[in-house]
Amino acid sequence: MANEFKVRNGLIVTGSEYVSESIFAPNLPPETNPAYYITWRQSDGRFEVSQLSPASTANTIGCWDAVTGGDPTAGEWRTNDGSVGSGTTEVWINVVDNASNNQNTTLASLAVGSVITLYVGSNSTSFEITGIKIFYNLGVPYFYIFDVTYLSGDQYTYINPAEMCLGIAASVPTNQNCVTYKAVTAFSSIASTTGGGMFIANTGYTLTVDLDVYYFQLNNSDLNGISTSNFFNGVTPGQSITLTSGTNTATFIFNYSSTSNSGTQVVGVKMTSNSNFTLSANQSFTICA
Repeated sequence: MANEFKVRNGLIVTGSEYVSESIFAPNLPPETNPAYYITWRQSDGRFEVSQLSPASTANTIGCWDAVTGGDPTAGEWRTNDGSVGSGTTEVWINVVDNASNNQNTTLASLAVGSVITLYVGSNSTSFEITGIKIFYNLGVPYFYIFDVTYLSGDQYTYINPAEMCLGIAASVPTNQNCVTYKAVTAFSSIASTTGGGMFIANTGYTLTVDLDVYYFQLNNSDLNGISTSNFFNGVTPGQSITLTSGTNTATFIFNYSSTSNSGTQVVGVKMTSNSNFTLSANQSFTICA
């Protein structure tokens, strides 16, 4: 018979490759603790078998399919080395999930100190975010690289296209007061680029953070729409502030802030740590007071 299937433990194990009607087996008791779930994805007509418990992803924002390397395109994610666990230092996620939902607003709300959980199959693994890089396509966020530190949970190597559902276990600590910007390569771009910023050192404008930096020059709005002037108006001269990008952190003493003729904010600082690192174009950096 066409479209006849053999079902074992709730799974189709033989039969036609086409499903034209609903499948049901009368007189079987419901399985109260199923090990597998069958999902049909409307986007590509694909059936998937998952070991995820529905309750475990109740608080996830969306799901992505794994790729081996390169920049993740829409619906894709990966880690730095194809594994999830203590060796994971980066989680790469496109702004669009595998259901074609744009998740940029939620991804942009994550900050240094946030805790995320990756659900892959029956595995659940949590990480703390230690840095964020945002990569753009035609001026629009395209994908994020979250620098992470392993906290707890399952450790394993995933097989493509393993579906990962992202949960936010904890938002940025409430005692942190932070703004986030992206590095621009020209002074003229600071005023015209929302969230754009550079540094001023003895040698002039730079993207290198070292002891020579005495000023931050920032757009008057950070990447999340926070007013730069309002933020620094709440910082007391002499107060310690941190600048973090990826795994790099520098500490400064805040001196003052003022509005330049171009409408950007000039922030006077003095480094108190012996830091030395260079940002690339569009790399994000976070300033916390």
